[in-house]
Amino acid sequence: MKTKIKVALRPIISVSQSGLYRLLPGHIPIAFKLALVMTLLLVLGMASLGLFISNNQNRLMHAQLEDFGHTMALQLAKLASEPILSEDGLNLRMLTANLGQDEKVLGAGIYTHNGELLSAAGIQPDRADTVFDSTGVISRPWFLQTADRPPERLISFIAPATYQDIRVGSAVVTLSASLMDQAAARARDAIIYATLAMTLLASLLAYWLSRRLSLPIHHLMEATRAIDRGDLGVRLDDRRNDEIGFLIEGFNNMAAGLLKKSQVEQVFSRYVSKNVADKVLANLDEIRLVSRPVEATVLFADIVGFTAMSEKLQPSQVSELLNEYFSYISSACSLYGGVVDKFIGDCAMLAFGVLEDDTEHTFNAVSCAILIQRLAAQLNEQRRADGRPEVHFRIGINYGAMLAGNLGSDDRMEYTVVGDAVNLASRLCSVARPDQIIMREELFHTLQSRVIAQAGQTLPIRGKSAPVRIYTVQDIHRKFQPLLQANLQEVLNYRSDQQNRRAVGHA
Repeated sequence: MKTKIKVALRPIISVSQSGLYRLLPGHIPIAFKLALVMTLLLVLGMASLGLFISNNQNRLMHAQLEDFGHTMALQLAKLASEPILSEDGLNLRMLTANLGQDEKVLGAGIYTHNGELLSAAGIQPDRADTVFDSTGVISRPWFLQTADRPPERLISFIAPATYQDIRVGSAVVTLSASLMDQAAARARDAIIYATLAMTLLASLLAYWLSRRLSLPIHHLMEATRAIDRGDLGVRLDDRRNDEIGFLIEGFNNMAAGLLKKSQVEQVFSRYVSKNVADKVLANLDEIRLVSRPVEATVLFADIVGFTAMSEKLQPSQVSELLNEYFSYISSACSLYGGVVDKFIGDCAMLAFGVLEDDTEHTFNAVSCAILIQRLAAQLNEQRRADGRPEVHFRIGINYGAMLAGNLGSDDRMEYTVVGDAVNLASRLCSVARPDQIIMREELFHTLQSRVIAQAGQTLPIRGKSAPVRIYTVQDIHRKFQPLLQANLQEVLNYRSDQQNRRAVGHA
């Protein structure tokens, strides 16, 4: 039964603990924590100091009361010893009356050795509870009960009256301990109020000081959030010669390193395909990507008559033309999951199904080729309107087994694909006519249900022992046209936005 009760209680405890955790704020500022710790330390210190002072004052006042009571009782006993023996009542009454006139003394009494009262003035303790046979001064605390006042704490000091070392009686002096208690209470209250006032001032000072101390940390936190949002240009200008200063300097160095790394990655991604760059940067410990055999498709797109065209243009115009068209080709390639293997003069080499498995790499390559030709047609309309020479592409496509990976030396490597299928794609591109896309017969048969192509002649290809039968790609089937048109519009819009941003930047 006990075990069952314990098991039943565990979920309740867990629920209550989770409820308490939910009540806690998700973020507690460090300034609040520092202020709380400093305030608690100050309160603890002030309380300890106040308690120490109060206790010392109480002990001092009690010791003074004891000394005064002892002295008065011994003095009365000494003066009363002879009158007790001579039974001089007048003298005894004068002694008690004179002592009772002291405002500190509430009562004075002279007793015989057996406790009979001889003379008294003021308040006297109960004789039944009073010791009259002690050899030294004793103190007896007691409370005086009255109807109209709260109980008052008194202390009676009893001293033996001796004559020639013979005890002849006792002297009793009664003092008020309530006055001492009231003085102690007033002192305690003063200490409490002073502690509270100092605590309030210390709390405000601690919060202000903690805010000052935590301000650089707050700036670091905000700068870290900016870094997380991608703002790598953020820097902290605080100059300090303490640990926080070293931390700020380290943060600035880190931010500068991240910015440099981001710039290197951006530049690197422009020299190689973004997918290749991502794979290399994700595995910096192993720079050399393992070469592996793949079944992929390669596309070569070459500008027709580029040599003659470049002779009529300035070098800057040639560079501008190539950059423009290669940018369109790169965008089209990315839309169909391909990678730009390289740019060879005025020719672009694209690969599909190399870095990642793609069962549609052949169809994606053909779709990309049609998209490139339609882009060129669209751009030629604008070039004709502007009086500029038109640009036409010839494209060759082939698929098959090839080797993909980083090839080259340890000092310089290039991610590319090599093999007989790649060489044949390059040969097909070289024999294609302007605005023509050609592929070999085997590739057409794999895409016959999706691609519209016209059979061409059998051509001898340099480097091939047998002639190759080619097909000219005319289009893709109707159900795939909407995606092609959407991709065409996306590339045109993207390039237009890029050009507008550059124009605004130059302005």
